[in-house]
Amino acid sequence: MSGSMYAAISGLNADQALLGTVSENIANVSTVGYKASSMTFAQALQQTLSGASAPTATLGGINPVQVAAGGAVNIGGIEINTNEGTLQSTGINTNLAIQGNGYFIVQTSQGGQAFTRAGNFSLDANGNLVNPSGDRVLGWSASTVAQKGQTASNLVPLTIPPNETMPATATTQITSVTGNLNSQDAGTTTTKSIPVTLYDAYGNTIPVDLTFANPTATSGGGVTWTVGYSYTPPGSSTATTGTLGTLTFPATGGAPTYTSTASSFTITPTDGAAAVQVSLGASAFQNITGYAMPTSVAVTANGNPAGNLENFTIGSNGTITGSFSNGQTEVLGQVALANFSNPGGLLNIGQNLWQQSPNSGVAQVGQASSGALGSLAAGELEGSNVSLANEFVNMIMAQQGYQANAKVISVAQQLRTTLVNMIQ
Repeated sequence: MSGSMYAAISGLNADQALLGTVSENIANVSTVGYKASSMTFAQALQQTLSGASAPTATLGGINPVQVAAGGAVNIGGIEINTNEGTLQSTGINTNLAIQGNGYFIVQTSQGGQAFTRAGNFSLDANGNLVNPSGDRVLGWSASTVAQKGQTASNLVPLTIPPNETMPATATTQITSVTGNLNSQDAGTTTTKSIPVTLYDAYGNTIPVDLTFANPTATSGGGVTWTVGYSYTPPGSSTATTGTLGTLTFPATGGAPTYTSTASSFTITPTDGAAAVQVSLGASAFQNITGYAMPTSVAVTANGNPAGNLENFTIGSNGTITGSFSNGQTEVLGQVALANFSNPGGLLNIGQNLWQQSPNSGVAQVGQASSGALGSLAAGELEGSNVSLANEFVNMIMAQQGYQANAKVISVAQQLRTTLVNMIQ
């Protein structure tokens, strides 16, 4: 009878542990990125009363006879459900959710790395991207992204400084001339002046006109325009002009041919900045036409004034792109992800963090939306994957199992009492 009591005690302990797992899951039903646990039981070692015997010519085989040896059941294992939880919209651009495989990588206060599915990140006073515990999110710097050198060996804490600025860039090239030049102007002395804004090294604007003049009919039926520029310095009434080349539209209406006589022109700013040398090549005229319709031309050039960071977004591949007050955008960094051959083997260290273990495999670091790694959804959080329906069923099973094992102990006690009373 003592064996049955000890067996029932092992059952009580097992059901109590199951109830603990259920209660932990239910308590974390609203925890960001939480992964539910499930417990399995295993039969404990049994006492062999008689061993098995093989069949003979005159006697069949006999099975072993075994009974519970006191500890009837043990915890066989606790499995982690690594399936993705439901995404919840927050509208906060630093909140991130992983759609698919992968874990965010954070640097703990001890300097090591930990992994998490909870993307409830924010910026601290210094612009560091951190989790609620202050652990810094790891990824790649803007220079690493530009060089396409995203590897596990050059991860850095991601920072978006609150006073980030984009320096001014002087214009070096007219990049595009689009629209139409009216072929019906051929044979006239018309001049079309198209304004384009250039920038010096200080970011000050330099208003320049790109000119198209003296349209002339060619012997083959096309039209040739003389391309030049005109610039009037501030405070002056005298324009500086120059010829850059010719633009010829064929009679068939195809793409024009640009013949350069001067590959660039130079503008000297009046604010003390260095002279601006602007190139103009044939590639700028790929999208201009010469049809018999009114002239309407737009000219764009590179260069920009200085600007302050106004906002940023995080793309599905983790790229952080800043938007500046000068209308420009710039890559500020990229969030990294890691995956494991056996995510269920990760070691839970609390605070929604996991660490690599000998059975999880080595972290495979890469970019989101590449390989086996999932994509990122900004402004969203991954909810817990706990199923309350399953947990309630497990709770009932644990409760009834506990009651049944307690009843076994009660019955065994009554039998022992009966036996003692017989002796008396």
